[in-house]
Amino acid sequence: MVLEAKPYVQAAFDKSEKLYLLKAGLLIAAIYLFRVEIADLAGFFILFLPAIMFSYVWFKSMHTGDKVFDILKENITFMPIPYAEGGKKLFLPWATIALVLLNVFVFILVRPTIDAGNEFVERHFVFLPLDLTWWSVAISPFTSMFLHANTGHLLGNMAFLWAFGPAVEERLGWKKYLILYLLTGVSGALFWMLIKINFFKELTHVLGASGAVAGIMGVFMVRCYFKKLVIPIPLFGLVNAKIKVNSLLPLGMFFLLDLNDGFRQLAGAHSRTAYWIHVGSMVSGMLLSARLKLHRAAAEEKYTESGLQSMDSTISRRDGVASLQAALQLNPENEGALLGLAREYAITKKPEGRDLFQRAIRLKLRSNPAHATELYKEYLNSYNRMLDPDLQYRMAAVFYGQNDHEPAARALEMIVLEPSAAPDTRQRAFYQLIVLLAENNMLEAAHYRLRQFAEQFPQSELVKAAEDKFVEMLKN
Repeated sequence: MVLEAKPYVQAAFDKSEKLYLLKAGLLIAAIYLFRVEIADLAGFFILFLPAIMFSYVWFKSMHTGDKVFDILKENITFMPIPYAEGGKKLFLPWATIALVLLNVFVFILVRPTIDAGNEFVERHFVFLPLDLTWWSVAISPFTSMFLHANTGHLLGNMAFLWAFGPAVEERLGWKKYLILYLLTGVSGALFWMLIKINFFKELTHVLGASGAVAGIMGVFMVRCYFKKLVIPIPLFGLVNAKIKVNSLLPLGMFFLLDLNDGFRQLAGAHSRTAYWIHVGSMVSGMLLSARLKLHRAAAEEKYTESGLQSMDSTISRRDGVASLQAALQLNPENEGALLGLAREYAITKKPEGRDLFQRAIRLKLRSNPAHATELYKEYLNSYNRMLDPDLQYRMAAVFYGQNDHEPAARALEMIVLEPSAAPDTRQRAFYQLIVLLAENNMLEAAHYRLRQFAEQFPQSELVKAAEDKFVEMLKN
């Protein structure tokens, strides 16, 4: 039985999303307040993690019938550093990889000269440069992002970049991703410079990618707020158990700890870490993301994912329909939501399902015509009715282009037999059908359609063209 959707009540960051964020904020605050006690308990958890892990795998295998080895593969990783869940498609984060390699290359190239006492880089390329020339001031906000004090400084920044960068790059594309990386890095550095001048009455001289990385983390908090962060916990020193947590929790803790340490700096505590760069960059990342309306794209993705997952459950199916409707409200061209609802409505042959299938097929014709033909076949199996005539004609052309003549002929026949189709579309379908039948040596069927064409459209110029084509085929 298909459940009817409840009236649409969702939108980007409506009450449900605000409640979601409020709960996350309260949990972050609780973890922050009791962080010492939680850290003590974490030691016991890690101690008993192997037993907990294998008990979970064993019981899940008994419950689902899946093989222990298959469940184990889903819950262990060789990745030694945390990483955020990405999308479902295979994606290589080339921009993130390039940034990591560039930072490593610059470190290998520059560090030996600094260790040898050459001060040229420090005097011109940190921010602010020690030698204040017009060109060094202009470029140092950018060059300082690719300089690191030591190996630990470099590895720490690159680990955080790898944890959150690929998910952001996948959703924004490499151009926007790199622009935001640079803008937020510069914003954090400028923010720290203002604090140093106003509170400490001195200039700042900093280096490192942590500001830009924190900016990407700020973008992640807006664009990917609902995603999980996979935290690898070592198992016997061989592999790591995947512990998945709401990504807002570690990001919120990172922000609060930096904020706390930043205020301690203002109160006189000495530290070489520029915490206010992290704070400024994260805030700028969040503000720029809001300006770009990335929260709408995030809500759309969240509604789509939760809606499609709910379709597999008989209990939450109604909520799944509402979530997919919410995704379409945000983006009428959301292919996943269109198909999810279309398949749901097709179970009971609801008319809305036909419209949704057609919208999905039109979108696929732009991006992946081969997949559009598969959707068309699925649509026919569900409704056994032709598409809108113009769309049906386009599908016939795609089948013909794929050298799949049988479904192309059937698609054209449905058009010529549909009296409500526009005369121009029917005439073109008649002509193409006659040519297609003749090409496949189905001359009797082609002749029949030719006579039918001449009877229904005696004044059409395409009738004469079809006759000429038919005669040409007979001669060959």
